[in-house]
Amino acid sequence: MSKRSVFDAGPMAWATGLGHRSYRRALEAEKSHPPLGEIVTIDGTNVHFHRQGHGPAVILIHGAGGNLRDMTFQLAAKMAARNEVIAFDRPGHGYTDCLHHRGESPAEQADLLHAACLKIGLKSAIICGYSLGGAVALAWALRQPEFVRGLLLISAVTHPWPGKIGTLYSTAAHPLTAPFVIPALSVFASDTMVQSTVQSVFHPKLAPDGYLEYVGAGLSLRPHSIRANARQVWRLRAHMVEMAKHYPRLTLPIEALHGDDDRSVYAEIHAQQLAATLPQVIYTALPGIGHSPHHHSHDEILAALARLNALRG
Repeated sequence: MSKRSVFDAGPMAWATGLGHRSYRRALEAEKSHPPLGEIVTIDGTNVHFHRQGHGPAVILIHGAGGNLRDMTFQLAAKMAARNEVIAFDRPGHGYTDCLHHRGESPAEQADLLHAACLKIGLKSAIICGYSLGGAVALAWALRQPEFVRGLLLISAVTHPWPGKIGTLYSTAAHPLTAPFVIPALSVFASDTMVQSTVQSVFHPKLAPDGYLEYVGAGLSLRPHSIRANARQVWRLRAHMVEMAKHYPRLTLPIEALHGDDDRSVYAEIHAQQLAATLPQVIYTALPGIGHSPHHHSHDEILAALARLNALRG
């Protein structure tokens, strides 16, 4: 548990006994769902990645509250038939360390993963980002255009949205309420609550058989992961306001796929607006799909990847 301590849930939580219980639950989650791949260290920060297949490199970046298991459940293996596929845990998720406790920006996350790619010998790649991972992919393309050969955006966050984030995110991110909210979430989140939350993402489809057992929801309920996720989401909108100003600089090929029943990240705010901004974007609408194309639209995703593969120099 590098860069974490037994007091990660907060001193107040330990005073009430929640800290000990949340720490034990975190250890149980890590025992049942250990790292799938390898760890590379970048300036003292551990980065977890899973690598498979041969061919042009494709980087997979998971969304909010997830880890690389979400991308390797089915999709990575199908991509690996024609590509080398490297799935990463983002900072604070899975087995990648946090960079700091302020909520890593998409640019900071992209820089860390880019350094990890260079260290493991990659010279260029297609970046595939799902949901919040799409924002990281876009930041990566803006910062390292010589490395990123194309973007494959799946239900990606690309633009600022109207309104505010949910109360749960804001209270778990705020320094005054987080010491109470985070350990309570870690300890008291029931199986029913987890299943309901997962199903809201997959709606109107159902989660695939075996998904929850494979992905390990307990990894996302560790105090440090709840905190990292909440802070990243809490600060995300402000970063998207600034990032969107720079999209006209992007000249690389971009495939954007988005479910038309997505009620987490709305297509009209994100993928459709990106396609209206950049002429090279190929936008694929996915009828009847919610926020889970990476589990329910494999054929469309693989077709988009094939188009990007065909464009490589």
